[in-house]
Amino acid sequence: MQASSAYTSNSDPYRAGIELGTVLKATAPEVIWLFCTIHYGGSSELMEGLYDGLGSDTAVLIGNSGDGVYATDRASNLGVAALGLNSGGKVRWAAGLAEGATADPEGATRRALAAVQAALGGEQPDLLFLSSDFSTDASLIERALHDIDAPAIGGFAADDNLMQSCFLFVGRKLVRDAIVMLGVKGDFGFDIRIGNSLTPIGQPGLVDDAEGTQVRSIDGLSAMAFIERETGKPVLQSDRGIMSLTVIDPARLAQRRLRSIVPDFSTNAGHLGLYGGIETGKQVQVCLARPDELIREVYDIAEASRRVDFTPCAALIVSCSGRKQLLGNQIEHEVKALSQAFPHGLPMAGFPSFGEIGPLRDEHGYTRNLFHNMTYVLLLIGDRGAATA
Repeated sequence: MQASSAYTSNSDPYRAGIELGTVLKATAPEVIWLFCTIHYGGSSELMEGLYDGLGSDTAVLIGNSGDGVYATDRASNLGVAALGLNSGGKVRWAAGLAEGATADPEGATRRALAAVQAALGGEQPDLLFLSSDFSTDASLIERALHDIDAPAIGGFAADDNLMQSCFLFVGRKLVRDAIVMLGVKGDFGFDIRIGNSLTPIGQPGLVDDAEGTQVRSIDGLSAMAFIERETGKPVLQSDRGIMSLTVIDPARLAQRRLRSIVPDFSTNAGHLGLYGGIETGKQVQVCLARPDELIREVYDIAEASRRVDFTPCAALIVSCSGRKQLLGNQIEHEVKALSQAFPHGLPMAGFPSFGEIGPLRDEHGYTRNLFHNMTYVLLLIGDRGAATA
């Protein structure tokens, strides 16, 4: 498998696309992941330029806007990053699109998956990548993904932390209020690593009353009062992306999920707004993100990635925008760690997201596909066979 990546800060969408396509052309990519900042929205000029730079329409293209972008050598607040792969025909890549994600996130997920499976001749993919508009209940997307045996990774499109609008790409089409999905089927190796080690604070509590992405009551208290009881302070605007709730499932302790608190979405009645819903009856515990812990975990993941049982050719990174808000310029470690682990070069691309998708690891391999916050998701993909790093 051959891979190449490209980055540009050219502010003109069509010219930026031309630059990317010209770089990727030598690889003759079968598939391209494309991530950009919100400044490139409003038209399909970015994709048109990319295909013109490639000089071919055959590549499957998928991606979205993010709260910045990750490229092979940088984490940037402005620009476009692209990653192209050519498997030499060993892998089939099938894209699916479903609109109406806000009104029916679960149904949209199932429709996008059906489109992918149809494109694969009715077969189930071996691996899935998906992006969604952030203006939806991510827990309902998670519910649909529980019925899928294939591991799925991805995230929620973003807009420089404004939480106003976002967009997604599939082929030459730019869409909003949608889910885009890529199915991967064939002879290849992959590895998924997830980092979400946050420090637990206080004692667990039981969610008494929740609906959608609003949690109203925990342990007989308003959700806000529960947070203050366990931490000794109220939720502040400055806590955005720092304070989260861990959802505890006693029957599946390995399936640790985080839900970040969004003060903007919280109410005067003491209700908490979250990026994804929590069901009534679930046990939760407050946890806090600490910069040194996040950075150390990313380097541990990068080191472990050197020992996979195949030859990595490329990497995709989806990392929570809350981590970026907390780490500031130190967010570069989420790229730098991989660059150090693979000093001979590893093409990569990715984006800071408003929520992450990916399975965790347990004694059986991977858990069900889960929705996360404050989480770092790494996908390595490449040729089967012994690693060379």
